[in-house]
Amino acid sequence: MTKKLKVTSFYFSLFIFLMTCVSVPVYAEEEKLDKIITTMWVFFPKAGKTADFEKAFKKHVAYRKSMDDPRKWSVYQADMGPKMNAYLVRACCDSWSDLDDYRQWNIKSKAPENWRENVSEYVAHYERSRSEADFKNSHWPADVKYKYVGVNTYRLKLGHSAERAKDKKTLSDAAKSENWPYNWFWDESINGKMEMNLAIPYMNYGAMAPPEMKFSEMLAKHLGDKEKAKKLLSRWSSHFKSVSYNVYVLREDLSM
Repeated sequence: MTKKLKVTSFYFSLFIFLMTCVSVPVYAEEEKLDKIITTMWVFFPKAGKTADFEKAFKKHVAYRKSMDDPRKWSVYQADMGPKMNAYLVRACCDSWSDLDDYRQWNIKSKAPENWRENVSEYVAHYERSRSEADFKNSHWPADVKYKYVGVNTYRLKLGHSAERAKDKKTLSDAAKSENWPYNWFWDESINGKMEMNLAIPYMNYGAMAPPEMKFSEMLAKHLGDKEKAKKLLSRWSSHFKSVSYNVYVLREDLSM
C-alpha cells in the first residue's frame, strides 16, 4: 500500500470513509432522488482586492435575493493549503431539467449582467464544475447544522467503477446500521475529472477529534469478522490513485 493510501486508511478510521469536492457544502433532499446535480463556482480575487470582492459579492447576493433566486448558494473557504484565498460557491441540488429552468431565470433576472457590472472587476480567475450527488449512500438530513466541512477528494482509477460502488454501499450501510456518529455526503464529478468526494460536517474543531471507536472497529463489529473488515478497507483503498483532504469554513455572511 502506498504512503498516500495509508494516510487514506488513517482518515477513514478517524472520520468515516475517505472523501470530496470538492465540494463541498451541501444540503440533502433524500426524498427527491432525481435532484442530484450540484454546481460549484470557485472565484479567486485579484491580489489586494479581497475586501472589495467581498463587498461587491454581498451586494450581488442581495440582488439575487431580490430577484428570488431559486437556488440556495453556500460559500466556503479553505482552512488549510495554498488556495485559502479562493471562494467556493456551491448549490445543491437540481434535476437535469432544472438546469434549463435556471438558465432561463438567469436571462430574465439579468443576474449575470449584475455580476459583470459589480463583481467581475475584482476577480482574477474563476472555474465552474458540476457533480452528481449520491443520496442513497449519504447521511445528511435537511436540518444538519455546521460551521466546517471536512472534505476528502479521491482520484479514481479506471475499471473500478462497479466494485467501488459496491464497496461504497457496504461501508455506508455499515455506518448507518451501526449509528456512526457523523453525517456525510457523497458526490462524483461529471465535468471530466475522475474524482469523487466525501464531505463531513462539524460545528467546531473539537468535533473533528477521532471517536472512541474507530471506523475499522465499528466495521469489524458490523461484519462480525476483523479479517473481513481489514480486507474490505484494503480493497477500498485500491480503487484510488490518491486521496487529498482539507477543511472548509462555511461563510454564512456570504451565503444565501
